[in-house]
Amino acid sequence: MSHALGRVRRVLDHQYAAAVTVGAGAVVALIWSAVATHSYQVVVTHDWSTRHPINLHLIVLNGAMTLFFAAVGLELSREVRANLRHHLRASLSPLLGAVGGMAGTALLSLAIGALIGSPALRRGWGVPMATDIAFTLGVLALAGNRVPAHLRLFLLTLAIADDVLSVVVLSTTGVSRVRGAGFLALAVVVIFGVWLSRRASAAVTWGVIVIPLWLAFAGAGIEPALSGVLAGLITPVHSAPSRRLEAAVMRWSVAFALPLFALVACGVAWSDVGLTGATGKIIGGTILVRVIGKMLGIGAGVALAEVLGARRHASLTPGVLAGAAMLCAIGFTVPLLFAGALYSPTSATYGAFTLGLLGASLVGGVAGVAILRRATHVATS
Repeated sequence: MSHALGRVRRVLDHQYAAAVTVGAGAVVALIWSAVATHSYQVVVTHDWSTRHPINLHLIVLNGAMTLFFAAVGLELSREVRANLRHHLRASLSPLLGAVGGMAGTALLSLAIGALIGSPALRRGWGVPMATDIAFTLGVLALAGNRVPAHLRLFLLTLAIADDVLSVVVLSTTGVSRVRGAGFLALAVVVIFGVWLSRRASAAVTWGVIVIPLWLAFAGAGIEPALSGVLAGLITPVHSAPSRRLEAAVMRWSVAFALPLFALVACGVAWSDVGLTGATGKIIGGTILVRVIGKMLGIGAGVALAEVLGARRHASLTPGVLAGAAMLCAIGFTVPLLFAGALYSPTSATYGAFTLGLLGASLVGGVAGVAILRRATHVATS
């Protein structure tokens, strides 16, 4: 039994594991929703209560995805604590890259929506903004072992920044309602968590604050799953026991949270979605917005950071950064959270955004890996 569990742990710890599990969940969702649309919708979106909207889709988005974001927060906590001074100096470039990528996709969505006459692209300008952390880092592994080590931290910082900022945009643009009392409760929990982190182990700190943070986020009107990032950042990850906690949370995320999210978020009402007409415009426009907007926006943000004096590591050449920017077109976790706040998960518009995001992820992943392989080959030859 222990031998089998050890093998499972090794598989889940593999650098490709997250990309494989989330990809498998997406494939199952696409096939299931195509072959048996009614049963898929009943299982995923049927409310279990007549009083309150409670269904598998909401439970996974608001519950299971907290594990995923907690794993991301714990990893970033470890990276930051390992070299805080360097991380602070190096963070301006990915942070401005994140802002540039968000602005590029938002503006391009508005422009293309107006150009091709798609109200959904204009209203859903926030859908293409965020990058999928797990899938992007999983696909990065396909670029080979010559990819600079600094690129992973660059992408991790950028992806977390635009995920968090995208949710801030979601909360401040009227898509979801922000509540002041919830923010006050959130501040209290954060202060308590920081105090506790200096006196207790990582496991105790994380275990005590993760649920109160989730409740505070929900009370503030912010996507509750994002509380996982803050819980992870507050938790001190600098010892062997704390790294075991990080590994355990990551394994649960890879094994359950990510594939479940892909399963509930990527199903499409195929009979309502076509490659022509209004839904076709959304699909094609979303692909263009993601790929072109991320490339131009991230490039502009990194260039601005350099003008402001930010130092870029020598291994992050223009070719490497171009490949990284293309990888940032991968994403459907937070983008679909945004789409779900605007449109019903059973609507044709939501389905069209899903296909557009998946198409952009495929294009960005293939092109990004190709660019990175070429850039790293040239750098080492």
